Amino acid sequence: MPKLSSKPATNQGGSGKSRSIVKELLLTIIATTISIVLTFGTAAWFEKREADKARRLLAMTIISDIDQSLEVVKNRIKYEDECCAISYYLMRNCHRLEEIGSDSILAFIYYVTDFGFPRELEMATSNEHIFNSSQDSWRTLSDKKFLGNVQDFYSARSLMERQRKESVFFQKPISGEEEYSLIMELDDMKSDEAILATCRRLLQTPRVQNYIGWSSERRSLYNSLLQYINVNEENKFLMGITEKELEEFRNQSLMVIRRAKEADLVGTWDAVLTSDDNHTEYTFRKDRTFTTLQTKKWNHYCFRGKITTQITVSGHWEIVGDTLVKSFDLQTLKIDNDESGITCSKEEREKQLPEVRQLYMDRLMGSGFLKQISSDNRVAQSTNLDRTGTRLELTETGKAFLHYQKRQ
Repeated sequence: MPKLSSKPATNQGGSGKSRSIVKELLLTIIATTISIVLTFGTAAWFEKREADKARRLLAMTIISDIDQSLEVVKNRIKYEDECCAISYYLMRNCHRLEEIGSDSILAFIYYVTDFGFPRELEMATSNEHIFNSSQDSWRTLSDKKFLGNVQDFYSARSLMERQRKESVFFQKPISGEEEYSLIMELDDMKSDEAILATCRRLLQTPRVQNYIGWSSERRSLYNSLLQYINVNEENKFLMGITEKELEEFRNQSLMVIRRAKEADLVGTWDAVLTSDDNHTEYTFRKDRTFTTLQTKKWNHYCFRGKITTQITVSGHWEIVGDTLVKSFDLQTLKIDNDESGITCSKEEREKQLPEVRQLYMDRLMGSGFLKQISSDNRVAQSTNLDRTGTRLELTETGKAFLHYQKRQ
């Protein structure tokens, strides 16, 4: 009879199964943990990266705004210096103004009146409002030194603009009422002789002379803001932003454009900057000839209704690289007046209309488009087309963009 063992039997199969379950459980826990770590870690990494992008974008917006403001101030100083120099030159040569160019005469008159402060010298403040009104900008930027620099600059800029509006040194010597009289009620601006007489009278007026003499005070105020050039360089250093990044930021655009080819331009293009009284169109032909038609409607206090003036001139065009070159043939220049839209008495028509017509024609020939092509009949403009090929942007050196839409 066999002996019974006192040692219990071992269930080998069950033990192996238990170890397998434990092993799978541990692997599952480890995998889940890694997954959680990766998920939250990746999310945190993406969140940090997006926060860094937002931080740099906001910083570049502010730094670029400060740079642009400082550029405006530099241009104001340049404008002040040029106008002051012209004014002193005219004062020294007040006895022979007839020998001095009309550009200098008009520049002086604009300088001492409110005929208009050049738009490019106005200060944009939209980015300052965004910075000051959003708590997110403070949380996003976080750098206290940078924030302090920006606050100091915007405060100094606001002070400068307030002083420019309130200080006696900036108040134009010719009041609004006097300007109105010059333009509307008197004959001081009705002819070249009258403009010279007005210029001579203004040059001899003590308050005009004082305004010219206060140029140094105006320059001093502008110069006080230029110290922030160095501060903005510190801003770029603090935020780790290079000039190349800033340039790319300023030039970035979502617009899909391409350079115009000759086949793209064939057809008639209407200027986008148009109104019921002013319209410009260009017709480019396959044989590389073109015609431009400008229609202007104008009136005058001596008659009712409007005269329609049409200016037509032709020439040749070509595309050189990315540039449209137009050569105007001045022999084709034609100016037609349609006076059927005006009403006035026969006496007024005979006495006043010829003088008004001649005055308008003199001004037309002495300014704008006709003056440009008369002095240089060759115009070169860089071209950009939008994705549809029906919108054209032309850029001439030193001038604003011009936009045209292709007539369908």
